[in-house]
Amino acid sequence: MKELVPYVNLETVKDKNGKIEKFVVRTVSYLPKDSKVTKSGEGPVADNVYYRPLTISYNGTASEFDYFDVDFIIERNDVGLLERGVNVKVKSAGTAERSMESDSLRDGQGDKGSITVEYDDEDLP
Repeated sequence: MKELVPYVNLETVKDKNGKIEKFVVRTVSYLPKDSKVTKSGEGPVADNVYYRPLTISYNGTASEFDYFDVDFIIERNDVGLLERGVNVKVKSAGTAERSMESDSLRDGQGDKGSITVEYDDEDLP
């Protein structure tokens, strides 16, 4: 796993009738060991957003790294009209944000260090 690039797994949770209840985005990031991690991006999103921005912020500066699990829960009622998936980014919570350097993973907009995952269910609008 590359530093500062999250591993992302998307789970679709359905009720007994097969209707989507929520999406669970599970992530694992390899960050400085002394980091305190926060997340943002859950809740309602504007109807003109294609990929919900999910952000994992950290504030560590240690030279040793460790794994951090962060789960995002997106309720079905919070999904925007045009929303097709999520874009997960990891960024420094400090005043001077560090750019993530990884040529192996890029999203559709060409951002380094982020991962875009599409919802794979035809039940969405």
